[in-house]
Amino acid sequence: MRWQALHPFQALLLPVGWKRVEGEHVSVCFHTYPIAQVVEPTHVVPADVDKAVAEARELVRAEGKNLLVWWVEPAYEWLGPELEQRGLRHEETPGFEKVENAMALVDPPSGNMPEGVTTGMVETIDDLADSDRVTLEAFSMGPEARAEMDRDRVKRYVEYKTAGNSSRQFIASLDAEVVGTAAAVLGKYGVNLFAAGVLPHARGRGVYRAMIRARWDLAVEQRTPALTVQAGQMSRPVLESAGFSFIAAARLYVSDLA
Repeated sequence: MRWQALHPFQALLLPVGWKRVEGEHVSVCFHTYPIAQVVEPTHVVPADVDKAVAEARELVRAEGKNLLVWWVEPAYEWLGPELEQRGLRHEETPGFEKVENAMALVDPPSGNMPEGVTTGMVETIDDLADSDRVTLEAFSMGPEARAEMDRDRVKRYVEYKTAGNSSRQFIASLDAEVVGTAAAVLGKYGVNLFAAGVLPHARGRGVYRAMIRARWDLAVEQRTPALTVQAGQMSRPVLESAGFSFIAAARLYVSDLA
C-alpha cells in the first residue's frame, strides 16, 4: 500500500485512455487531463541526470504534449536541486502542488456524513460536463484547458464507460447544484483518490468529506477496503481528521516544453 500511495502513476490499474511509457531512466504516465504529464525517475544516478531530462522531454513531445511534471519521491531527494539547475521549477501547476503528501486509510473514515450533501457516480455525459465545470473552477484552470475538455468530452465519456475501465468519477451536490467532483482509480491495494475539487462558495460544508465516504464505499464494494491519496496543503488536514495516515511526501518539478 505504501508503494501505491507514493507511486500511484506506476502502481494503479491505468484507466482507459491512459498509458505508461517506460524509458531507460524514467517512466512517464500519460493521462487524459489537460494538465502536466507525470514523469518518475526509475534508473537515475547523478551522472545520468542530463540523459534522463532529455529522455523525459523526448517521450512527452512524442505524445504531442508540452507540459510535464517530475514526481520526486524521498529516495530521489538529491535529484530535486539537479532538476532546478537544469531549468525545472519546484512550483505548483494546475492539478499538482509543489509537495504532494502520500497518505493511506485502512478503516472507515471518521465523522458523520454531512447533511444536505448528495453524492453519486458520473453516469451521463451531462454529469461529466458538470464534473468538468467544477474541475475547471476549483483548480483555476484557464481557457485553453476549458477548450480541451470541451473538445474531448465525448471521447473521454466513451472511454469512461468502456467495460473494465478502472476509473470512477463522482459528483456531489448541494441544493440540487453540482458543487464537487472527485476521481477514483482502482488498485490492487485499494482505491486511490484523485482530483477532488469543491466550488469556492460550497467549501466548509462537508462536500469534500462526503466524497471521501463515497470512495470508501467504492473500495469496500471492490473488496479492497483501503484508500490511498496524494494530498496537497489544503486537503491534508481534512484527510487526517478523517483518519488518513501520512506516509511520505513527493516533491514536484515542472517543465514547460512549448
